[in-house]
Amino acid sequence: MGMNVGGSKKGPKSDINVTPLVDIVLVLLIIFLVITPIKMRHITIEVPRKLQDNEDTTIASRQITVLMRADTTLLISDGRKETDVQSVFELAKALRPMIEKKKTEKVVFVDFEDAVKYGDAVITMDTIKGAGAEKIALKIRDEENKPASGP
Repeated sequence: MGMNVGGSKKGPKSDINVTPLVDIVLVLLIIFLVITPIKMRHITIEVPRKLQDNEDTTIASRQITVLMRADTTLLISDGRKETDVQSVFELAKALRPMIEKKKTEKVVFVDFEDAVKYGDAVITMDTIKGAGAEKIALKIRDEENKPASGP
């Protein structure tokens, strides 16, 4: 039983040498493992925090909120008064003075009933942005925090 080491036959050797391939793949893996955490440091995310029980909620009550109902009528609330608006076309007229009164960040919170169509929601948010809002924030509802005119 002899072992063939390839020295006795003349001609090219048909075995693939995978050692350089493994070396290159390991080096690339190490480079990606080092670079990935460095790149992740530059991502900034603003996550809102939940109010504690003892915190003052008067700031949240003074926010401008727009509720769009399923019949496309709108309810604008600024903490002091609520205004009914019949269409999106009247929304900018009613909303602009409220936004201009705000001295801090001009954020408008938007809430939609479940039956509102996507296109109507986009048109409403675009109208709010055109009325002078710097940011539009979607309002999140809990089970206990249903919309005012919802079922």
